[in-house]
Parts: sequence; C-alpha cells; structure tokens
Amino acid sequence: MNAPLHLGHRVRILSQAIRQAIDRKLCDLDLTGQQSFIIRYLSERQGEVVYPKDIERRFNLTHPTVSGLLQRLESKGFLTCEPDPDDRRYKRLALTEKAAECQKEIWQHIQSLEKTMTTGMSEEEADTLVRLLDLAAKNLDVSLDFDCIKEECKP
Repeated sequence: MNAPLHLGHRVRILSQAIRQAIDRKLCDLDLTGQQSFIIRYLSERQGEVVYPKDIERRFNLTHPTVSGLLQRLESKGFLTCEPDPDDRRYKRLALTEKAAECQKEIWQHIQSLEKTMTTGMSEEEADTLVRLLDLAAKNLDVSLDFDCIKEECKP
C-alpha cells in the first residue's frame, strides 16, 4: 500500500480543528486551549516548584510567548507568580483556587473532544490511531513527553 498523499496537510487541518474545538469549549471559562494546557501542567505538579522556564521547555515555547500566556492567566485570576525566596530573579508559579475549580471541567472538555474524534472507531481502531500517531512523531524525532496516557489520567 502506498503512503497516503498529503498526510501533512491532513494532520495540519486536524490540528487546527482540534485547537478550534478546544477554544470553543473553553470560551465559557475565559480560557484558550493553550492556557488550559498550562493549567493542567501546573495542576499535575501541585507541591512542586515550577518556573516559567519549565513551561517554555515542556511546551517548546519562546520566553515572550510564555510571559504573555502567564500574564493573561494571572490577570484572569488562574495563577500567581511569586518571587522565589532563594533567588528573587525567578518567579514561582502557583495555581489559584479558581484554576483548581476549572481543572475538572477542562478535563471533561478534553475527554469529550477525544470521544467525538473517535466516534465510529472501534476501541482497537482508536488504539491503532494513537499507536500510528506516536510512531509518526517518533519517526520525526519528536519527543512525546505525555504526562498521562488514557485511563491513567485523572482530573
């Protein structure tokens, strides 16, 4: 069987559709998809010290992009940026109660979207899709550093 034509184009269209669907669902929470991913990342690290540099590395974003995202999240009341007591040049990130309350709803939106995306697929087909996407990313030397996989993810 020949490789599918225009695979990159299909992946880009799917990626855009996912981003738009997430943004639409999170609009009521006054969040974007990218902001929700940062909230999720921080919620999984409750009790750990997290700095903006950690966000830059995890999401492969530039310093200005992360600064803007964090400033918006802070102005909306989702997180705080406090100086590190050991070195005041660094800012520690912490979620607020508002973010903690939204976390469950964010996770429900993501699960709903994934269920919609796999409608009409058997469980085996959905597993195959995940396996093939992981393989394609690996073939391109993309690190898939997922914090949680499938049922192991808990809100």
